[in-house]
Amino acid sequence: MLSRAAFFCAALVVALGTGLSGASTSAFADSGGYRRPTISAPSGSGWSAQSGTSSSGGYRRPSTVGRGYTSGSAGDISISRSTSAQALQQYRASQQPRRPSVAATAPPSSAWGNGGYVPRRPPSYAAPAGFAGASGAYGTAAFWAMLGALSASDRAAYFRQSQVDPAYQQWRQQAVRDPNTSARLAALGDQATAAPGNVGAPGAVASGVSGIVWVVLFVAVAAFALLWLARRRAARPAAATAPPGLSGRGTTRFRVGQTIPLDPAPFLLAAGVTKVQPPPGSGMISVEAVGLLDDAGAQLHRLYLPGRTAFFQLHLGADGAPDECRYFSRLDEVQPADQAEWGQWLDPAQGMIGWPAFQTKDGKNYDRIWGPGQVKVAPRQQTETMQTLNGVMRRQLQAMLYAGPTGAAPPAPPSEYVMVAAVEDSGQAWVEIHVGIDVNPAALTLPPVPL
Repeated sequence: MLSRAAFFCAALVVALGTGLSGASTSAFADSGGYRRPTISAPSGSGWSAQSGTSSSGGYRRPSTVGRGYTSGSAGDISISRSTSAQALQQYRASQQPRRPSVAATAPPSSAWGNGGYVPRRPPSYAAPAGFAGASGAYGTAAFWAMLGALSASDRAAYFRQSQVDPAYQQWRQQAVRDPNTSARLAALGDQATAAPGNVGAPGAVASGVSGIVWVVLFVAVAAFALLWLARRRAARPAAATAPPGLSGRGTTRFRVGQTIPLDPAPFLLAAGVTKVQPPPGSGMISVEAVGLLDDAGAQLHRLYLPGRTAFFQLHLGADGAPDECRYFSRLDEVQPADQAEWGQWLDPAQGMIGWPAFQTKDGKNYDRIWGPGQVKVAPRQQTETMQTLNGVMRRQLQAMLYAGPTGAAPPAPPSEYVMVAAVEDSGQAWVEIHVGIDVNPAALTLPPVPL
């Protein structure tokens, strides 16, 4: 009986474990054949690996993590530097000491019920005992120093209180006969001394200050208006030469509908060693759309071929001419069906976009090239403005670029790139995977000057 009971308990535990594992696996169901296998996270990375069966569209996290793919590309370096700058800002924010709350730093005497409330302004100034009833004290250096140390409101209160002091009245009647003393008292706020036409009267001072304030305000408004007009005039030529949203450098060098001769040699050499599909046609390409990709100030230009499943991506140098060119063709597209499936791509800790490496369905691993490293990073937040025959449209991308060696001997392309991006456009969303190779900008016979 005991052995049967033990066998029954063991079977129950196995059944419960199977059910729990199945529930955990269902939370990370496949999506298009892409999934994440279990990998060992580097120590101190801040994240932990989950179930090795999680996937989306048939894609999964690779089981090994490389050290990143180093590229000498100017565009890759610019985006990697943006990633590094964001990491530096996050580091600095984490190092800032937390400011204590006001309640913790306030002195006990300033709290209600503990010492009473301490007013900011002192009470009305009362005349010192040395001045009350002693006419000889008025007009001395100490007297003028006392008046100068008081605030305007306290002096006014002192003068009001002194009106009933016979000693002060006697001294003031003698003092007003001296124009200098009278003007000095009027400037300090003795209204009984101020008279029409007195240069030291508070009204004259106030009117002079008011006039200066109006002059300063008028000059400031005029300067602002002139600067606004100057900036508006300077912006008009740029707006007239480029479509809305496509005012970046070199956009007028590319236009929708232009035909560009193309050298087919790079694509013949890449056949069999990459997943790249060559451009259709024979030596000529037609531009169906022109895109401008903005990534935290770094700009990349895209020339979309008919069908928009392939494009040339160019980076422009300081002189406005292309200094690098890559060709990308679409490898796959995945439409995640639920939140859990989207999490396989965009989860902050486990998402495949931004993972240190990306694995295609054939099992080949590609290391991250935008911000190489062994820890998960956030996808690059990009905005693409696209000019088509139907107008201008914008879409948002969360993207990451990966690369791996082709292993082919020169002059074949040494690297194969994988661009993975979650795309949001006009109420729709999907994940697209493109593969690409480097192309010499000279292989594209581009206009030598802006069109």
